[in-house]
Amino acid sequence: MPPTVNRRATLALTLPFFVWIGGIALLFVPHSFDFPAWVYAGKTLLCAGLLLALRPWRFVPGRGQRGDLLAGLLAGLAVYVLWALPESLPWPGAVEWYRRWLVLMPGALPDYAASRCYAWENAPLLALARLAGSAFVIAPIEEWFFRGFLMRWLTQRDWQSLPLRAVSRNAFWTTALVFAFEHDRALAGLLAGMVYGALAAKTDSLRAPIVAHVTTNLVLGLHALLAGAYWFW
Repeated sequence: MPPTVNRRATLALTLPFFVWIGGIALLFVPHSFDFPAWVYAGKTLLCAGLLLALRPWRFVPGRGQRGDLLAGLLAGLAVYVLWALPESLPWPGAVEWYRRWLVLMPGALPDYAASRCYAWENAPLLALARLAGSAFVIAPIEEWFFRGFLMRWLTQRDWQSLPLRAVSRNAFWTTALVFAFEHDRALAGLLAGMVYGALAAKTDSLRAPIVAHVTTNLVLGLHALLAGAYWFW
């Protein structure tokens, strides 16, 4: 395969992810209360444009089967439960222990004050931008990067022709761990990465994991808006 094709595939599957992560660096500069929400809205628009320009779906083999959509939907709902349940329990002590020890960084309670900038009553348009970006932009971006690129690249350097069903066990677990520590809820992130990776390998397609990831993020976002549980954002 010509090197130019491989470079184009690498760019398409990785650039939107790194641009998205780069937006996080802006949050370390002094900012007003609603600045994170504007950053999120901006990188949502930018990365959506990159997806349309780069069309990463062209570089992942396998079209999947009709049943993959239902499998992805059910898996996405299951991951939502795994993600939300520990912090939705009616036992404050258990929730505090979970947040102190199973949410990064361990040993300290996370500060969720900044997440109020996405509150519907404060800025409904920014809240909708967060919901759309979380569900329909970063969810597929992460699947194209983690399962479409990283899991295959860790299996073999000539990764572009590798079917998803042929990824190695080491690549599967390494990708799941990297995915876990990309999120503040590392344990939930690890379980999510295992589910999405298993869907990709079993169906030999990114259709099911993308549907699952979109479902998880969409339902979690609706949970945050409807219940005022903005700490999930």
